[in-house]
Parts: sequence; structure tokens; C-alpha cells
Amino acid sequence: MYNCIVIDDERLARERIVSFVNERANWQVVAQSAEYEEAQELITRLQPDMCFMDINIIGGSGVELVNSLRHIVPCQWVFTTAHSEFALQAFNIGALDYLLKPFENSRLETTLQKVERFKQAPQKKSKKLLAVKSVGAVEFVNVDDIIWIKGSANYVELHCKERMLLHRETLANLEQQLSPEKFVRVHRSAMVNIENINSLSSELGRFSLLHLSNGDEVKIGQGHRASLFEYLGIDNH
Repeated sequence: MYNCIVIDDERLARERIVSFVNERANWQVVAQSAEYEEAQELITRLQPDMCFMDINIIGGSGVELVNSLRHIVPCQWVFTTAHSEFALQAFNIGALDYLLKPFENSRLETTLQKVERFKQAPQKKSKKLLAVKSVGAVEFVNVDDIIWIKGSANYVELHCKERMLLHRETLANLEQQLSPEKFVRVHRSAMVNIENINSLSSELGRFSLLHLSNGDEVKIGQGHRASLFEYLGIDNH
């Protein structure tokens, strides 16, 4: 049985999600709230499998609440909001999904299935360090320090905050070694650390460039737009 908590300052919005979740097999809502402090207490005490979290709740911010709890509660966080501008911030703190109101029941169903797949899948251990060989030495790079990765034949460029390192590995092989919750393929020759996306900009009216924390710009490949934008919870137009 999967346990769920619903946090939203709109009563009708809470009731809709509660009703939908409770009708699903193997799911139950164990608590709901509209207020920051009460929500904090409920989530900490009940340790749910997942939590639907609105951005604006009484007494505080849903984003701030998740950020304060994400290291102490092993919960899958799903934001439900009418505001698309918080999507990057939400994924930067580990959101599993981002639902823009008004959303269809089919979108809720997809989210529950996503949580189930995550819970049921064997959790492979992602690399924390990469051993990067150079002339006469091996340098260990913390993957959290990598902002983005560019593939080039049998090598990749590891773009970190103040330097770039060459690493003998294909992008496809490296992708299998890194956490899919943190590193996302955005182009056939590029992956980005989702925590380092600052903004998106458009060319010819379509979002096509990612602006990263080190000032680099990475083009979004046409074949990766849909999956990336779904991951970020924004409209693919």
C-alpha cells in the first residue's frame, strides 16, 4: 500500500486529489492540510511514500517546505500549482513531477504510476566520483560538481564551475552510470545537471536553449524536447 499526503490551500483542490487517489488500488491518503506548520508536522511524523504539494500554502511556501524536509523524509514530491515559473526550482530540490493546474485525471494517473515504478524498481547505485585519467595521474571528480557534459566520439567534456576536463568514456555509457534524477539528456551530444539550470530561452518562438549556472548555453535537441519539458513540468510549445 502506498501512502500519500495532500498539501493545498484550496479545499476543492485537496478533495479532488484525495478522492482520486483513494479510488486507486494500493493507494491511500493518510493526511491532508492547507497550512505550512501542520503540513511539516504531518509529513515528518507519517513519512509518506509521496506528497502532493502546492506552491502557495497558508503560512509559507511549498518549495521551502520540501527543501527543509527532503533530506530527512524519503518521500516522492509532486508539486501541484498554477504557476509554471517554479518548475526549475522544484526539480532542483528533487521533485519527481510538476503538475500545472488545471490538470486532467489522466495526468494524476500518470504521476501515481511514475511513483509506483520508482518504488518498485531496484535502485542502482549511481557513481559519486569519476576517475578521470590525465598524463601521469588520475583525478577524482565529484559528480555533483559537474554542470553539464558534452559528448565527442569516445570522449566526453566534463564542464565544471571553473574548468573543463576530458574523460575517456562515451556519453551513452556515462549516462548509465549517473543518477537519472540529477543528470538529464537534452541533446544527442549533451547532458545537464538539472540542479544547474538557471533558465530557458527561445529561438523563433520555441524554447531551445538552456542557460546554466556557469554561464554556458546548451541547445535542446528536437528529439529530447518532449521528455525534457515533461520532466520540467512545462508546456512543450
